[in-house]
Amino acid sequence: MSRISQRNQVIVSGSNDGRKVLYIMHKAFRIRNNYTLFQAYEYAKKHECELFIILIEPYESNERNLEFFYQFSDDLIDKLGDFSDHVSLVKRDESLEEHINDVHTIFIDKSYLKFDIDILKTLKDMAYDQDMILIEVEVNVFVPVVVASDKEEYAARTIRPKINHQLDDFEHEVLTDASISKAEEEAMDQLQLFIDERLEHYDDHNDPSLDLTSGLSPYLKYGFISPVTIYHKVQPIDSQQKEDFIEELIVRRELAYNFVYYNKGYDDFESMTEKWAYQTMKKHLEDQREYLYTKEDYLKFNTHDPYFNAAMMEMVFLGKMHSYMRMYWCKKIIEWSKTYRQAYDIALSLNNHYFYDGLTPNSYTGVAWCFGKHDRAWTERDIFGKLRYMNDKGLKRKFNIEDYVEQMKQVKEDNQ
Repeated sequence: MSRISQRNQVIVSGSNDGRKVLYIMHKAFRIRNNYTLFQAYEYAKKHECELFIILIEPYESNERNLEFFYQFSDDLIDKLGDFSDHVSLVKRDESLEEHINDVHTIFIDKSYLKFDIDILKTLKDMAYDQDMILIEVEVNVFVPVVVASDKEEYAARTIRPKINHQLDDFEHEVLTDASISKAEEEAMDQLQLFIDERLEHYDDHNDPSLDLTSGLSPYLKYGFISPVTIYHKVQPIDSQQKEDFIEELIVRRELAYNFVYYNKGYDDFESMTEKWAYQTMKKHLEDQREYLYTKEDYLKFNTHDPYFNAAMMEMVFLGKMHSYMRMYWCKKIIEWSKTYRQAYDIALSLNNHYFYDGLTPNSYTGVAWCFGKHDRAWTERDIFGKLRYMNDKGLKRKFNIEDYVEQMKQVKEDNQ
């Protein structure tokens, strides 16, 4: 099956006599298994057109995250010289208009979030005005979102069979013999380290005192590596841990893409979760809160909870946090805020600013999950109502949480 479908194309006649094919790279900053680059390159050859490539700076509010991206950009531009003699990088706030001239067809990485869809809307207007063809290609998911499902899915259990049934249709690879960039090499090294040293212990990857996560989320965010590449690397391994990792890599991750694609209010408190969750939050809005903290308190690590403070240190100084601690962290913000809306706004803003993998479908979905999205109603209790509750007893029971606290104190000391 193709990663280009009727739903992913803007159909314009393309009757102008432009001699350029333009690839707008803004979500998949890589070469191997870059399906948009492959389609654009092959299309340009077929139609005897010249290929131009424009990289658009990622949308970020944190300079540290942009620095992570920019350390690889020059090398990527150099490697893309194997495909085009015309490769350039455009800042996020620069106009694209001067680059769109004498163009017959534009290829662009598929957009999901609003700040990327804005780019697509601009290009649609240009394509219409100049009679160009504009084609989106699904490049950063395994199974294209609209192929996997035609609706917003309720939970992982409802989308899992739909995705797993179609893995064979989309496992093909492209550009596997091309030279890859330093970002891709680093991502592949990280993947190999995970396979060699951590995969067999993946059942403990939620333990914040251990370093057993894949470490791949920042590379996936910028499209430095494809989930198809990762899948092929781990697929030959015979272990339950591999299956659990693939569940996270494909099913859980693509459930998040399904959410932001079909729910246009994915970033709005009023529409990001389920009806039952809103009902229970409304019922418990006036419940007494023992502690109330502000965003500034969190950033100063100034709460009574040493585990939450440690999680904030990991977020602020390292730009990451183990999955279980992310859930605990957000649940505590719910517990310590005057309103659920305030809690949502604080959690989302911290999440998207400080995490290297913020501003992704996964980050919006992860916060929404703490407010009931993709979850079920639990036993009712104060403040949380029927939302899932988490406390420090779970941390103490499951992990060596004191080790984690000491590790993060050292991180803080090293960074101040």
